[in-house]
Amino acid sequence: MGSKLMKNVPHRPDGLILYQLGRGPMAPSISPFPLKLETFCRIAELPYQNDHTAKFSSKGKTPWMLIDGIAVSDSQLCINYLKEKFDFDLNGHLNAADKGVARGLQKMIEENLYWTMCHVTFCSDDKSLLKKLLPYTGLRMWFMTFLLSIVIKLEMWGHGMGRHTDEEIWTIGKSDMEALSQFLGNKDYMMGERVSELDCVAFGMLAQILWHMPGTPHHKLMTESLKNLVDYCERMKEAFWPDWDECITHKKID
Repeated sequence: MGSKLMKNVPHRPDGLILYQLGRGPMAPSISPFPLKLETFCRIAELPYQNDHTAKFSSKGKTPWMLIDGIAVSDSQLCINYLKEKFDFDLNGHLNAADKGVARGLQKMIEENLYWTMCHVTFCSDDKSLLKKLLPYTGLRMWFMTFLLSIVIKLEMWGHGMGRHTDEEIWTIGKSDMEALSQFLGNKDYMMGERVSELDCVAFGMLAQILWHMPGTPHHKLMTESLKNLVDYCERMKEAFWPDWDECITHKKID
């Protein structure tokens, strides 16, 4: 599973600890991947603790988790590990074809739509939204916005998304969001009337658009034209995050 025993991390055999960034202004995380992992733990009813010190894993990634002294990095590898350890599968009710569709949609969301969102948030000349999301002030805020902008631009160039024009990137993001809306239709959850692993992925990403990207093309499209995605986010929030208001900082960003 790509896990290893971390050095200089206290052994906690009796609990699951999720290491992630601090809470977000209007959603429990400013990143879709910690929200994805924590939502999975809630659906699976796994007891866990959060560590919001922004400590990164040995792979230089966040989120990651520590369970029985074993560290696992990457949200999906964490979920895979937990599924195997606790013999719990949110996709157990899906047939082989549905599992293939869910896998394809996950990759569209995480490897395509995500980067179009990063382009708007991190790579725009206007850094006002990014500054509202980050929990810093003064010189540290200036340094972190500058650093993150450079890092994300380099990652996007390596991915390939960053080689496109602004208009081309938005066309890709718009098409992905419309495809998700069309696929969801009137269903309660992405794969039907029962929640699946794909819902952790979709909710983690769409929650960022709905609550953390006001004033962006993504947010405008979602709230004005793809309202079933808005309803979907509210449904997931109500079902699995009844303590939502206690898990956000309430910092005004719109």
